Amino acid sequence: MNIAWLFAENTLLPPATDVQAIKNVAPIWGSWRTQRGYQTDNVICWDPAQAQQLVAQGYGAICNLFIHESVYDELERPKGVRVFGGKFAHAVDSYDDVVGMHLVASAADVILMVGFDFVEPKTPTEARTNYLGLTAQVVRDHPKKQWVMIDHSTKLAKPLAGQENITCDRIKNVLQLLMFNTTK
Repeated sequence: MNIAWLFAENTLLPPATDVQAIKNVAPIWGSWRTQRGYQTDNVICWDPAQAQQLVAQGYGAICNLFIHESVYDELERPKGVRVFGGKFAHAVDSYDDVVGMHLVASAADVILMVGFDFVEPKTPTEARTNYLGLTAQVVRDHPKKQWVMIDHSTKLAKPLAGQENITCDRIKNVLQLLMFNTTK
């Protein structure tokens, strides 16, 4: 069984959380915004200008950097960089989060999601509604994957609520269980 962590773009772990313990359990996937704080193994960048900057700064040498295929071609196929395709027809709260969900679903059976905010908005914006709808669609498109919301303290928004392959747990419980299983 393949396990992976997926950190949301705006993840903020409690200060006492041992990032190395997290990395010992499984690789971390997440937005480029998570790389410096958490040494993310698999970094996603949707924004073309930011992707160019990351390539120029050599991020492809320190992590698995995933950028859009159009930027990859524009930069003349830089070495050490991986690509993804696709388009978004509407505004979305976090493109990196949605792309990250698609990518990690191709690599893991259990996805431990940290820092995601899947709360039903009181005043929904179009970008927020699209974000919730697209993330729910990824979960539905991968029914054999287990999506575990870590430290998500409130009810899940309607598009995600009730899906059989989503559960919630605490990071402390997950680390204890997985570290115990990896030491056997």
